[in-house]
Amino acid sequence: MVDLTCARCGSTAPGLDAAPLPGPVGAAVHQRTCAACWKEWMDLQVKLMNENHLTPANPEHYELLIQELKKFLRL
Repeated sequence: MVDLTCARCGSTAPGLDAAPLPGPVGAAVHQRTCAACWKEWMDLQVKLMNENHLTPANPEHYELLIQELKKFLRL
């Protein structure tokens, strides 16, 4: 893991080992998000999926989750 300045929390902390998603969003998360904030996002994502009955396999639900990810991680 390489240290980076996180776009969400502003701290200099270890980032992720690899992009967690494919494409430009995954690259942005990898370059601009610390591991701690990514864990917070994963916890929130589970909550959003459960409360709103979202399925990532549904393209509309996936796009909603990506929009929420971008807001949460300040991408």
